Amino acid sequence: MRFWTLAFVVAALSLAPHALAESRDEGKAAVCQLKITGMTCGGCEGAVKMAAKRIDGVKSVTASYKTGSAEVTYDPAKTSPDAIAKAVSEKSGFKAEVVKKKP
Repeated sequence: MRFWTLAFVVAALSLAPHALAESRDEGKAAVCQLKITGMTCGGCEGAVKMAAKRIDGVKSVTASYKTGSAEVTYDPAKTSPDAIAKAVSEKSGFKAEVVKKKP
């Protein structure tokens, strides 16, 4: 029983630095809103999401063909809203423009 308790404690302590590193990275995130022209269905949303997620520094993406927009969470040390919009336009085939930047 002592062995398993000790093993659990060692495992928990070895994972703690990884959890702290992830939470520190989250503090560096910024959000930008993109206007996406031409989306008509869920497949279009998927194309926009996939194009944005391929960009180094993009953490998450939501897109809506109903509103013609996408919200991108990104690391400002690795990319910028203008670079994201340009890459989404080139890779997805839909025109993307930066509407709003949130630090």
